[in-house]
Amino acid sequence: MKLQTVIQAMNRIAPPQYACTWDTQIGLQIGNKNAEIKKALVTLDITSALVNTAVKQKADLIVAHHALFFRPLESITLHSPLGKNIAKLIKNDIAVFIAHTNLDAAPDGVNWTLARRSGLDPQKCEVIEPTYREQLYKYVVFVPAEAVEAVHEAIAAAGGGYIGKYSDCTFRLSGTGTFRPLDGAKPYTGRQGELAKAEEIRIETIIAEEKIGALLNAVRARHPYEEIAYDLYPLKNSGRTYGIGLLGRPEKNSQYAGYKKIAVASGSGGSLVQKAWDKGAELLITGEAGYHDQLLAAELGLELKICGHRETEEIVVPALREKLKTECPELAIL
Repeated sequence: MKLQTVIQAMNRIAPPQYACTWDTQIGLQIGNKNAEIKKALVTLDITSALVNTAVKQKADLIVAHHALFFRPLESITLHSPLGKNIAKLIKNDIAVFIAHTNLDAAPDGVNWTLARRSGLDPQKCEVIEPTYREQLYKYVVFVPAEAVEAVHEAIAAAGGGYIGKYSDCTFRLSGTGTFRPLDGAKPYTGRQGELAKAEEIRIETIIAEEKIGALLNAVRARHPYEEIAYDLYPLKNSGRTYGIGLLGRPEKNSQYAGYKKIAVASGSGGSLVQKAWDKGAELLITGEAGYHDQLLAAELGLELKICGHRETEEIVVPALREKLKTECPELAIL
């Protein structure tokens, strides 16, 4: 499969718009989007040992959480560890794709995985530091009765109709549509030049802005009309919020059941001490916290559990492998 196809899959798993504004080194760092990819290696960090493993295993792609380089490069020197790794990756035609803070914030990403391991239901949690809020749209499409179920399936498969913990949310209304096919038209019903009437079903649903393209393509593939009549309305409804860190009430059977609210923040989550406390957290579970963050937590009375940067992030690697395998079943995943 083409690398571009894998990139599209990764962008569904960890949409780039979820990333922090400072996190500019996400996405493709090395590679040709038109290259053929047969084998991908999923990892937390790209080290010299990891690059050697990728070469030995004949991987075409490395998907990593932490960037190979975090700032734009002014030079590539082959005597430095980074320069050596870049040279070896290019020489062996190994592409590099990064999902960093966008994977931190994504559903089933790093913070969701850490939340579940800490006795939280991430779908019930509040985001501590938002990075992205969904813009929602109302989608309305007019369909002949015999195609309603096919179009409904297309809408759901493309991510339309999700409201909280419910999927396939639509409303249907019967009515009469009119149209006059002009020269060159190939109507599903009716004749050129004549006013036609058709019994149709109005289907309306809700869709997040980033999924509109996929929705329109999916409906086009299942709708029988040559020209599909549809409307899109921007809404003021609040969509989902994504971001860094999660806060919620622990499940009754969890080891943290004695706390009213706990917060989790993978990796370097010490900067969230104040915000976690402001939202009512009694405990913050994170990977690392600086000296002054720890002092602040002590002053506020917020308990800190520092588990290690790697330890709070590497837990997502198996889940990411599975999600990528689901999105790209023909791709060998290491």
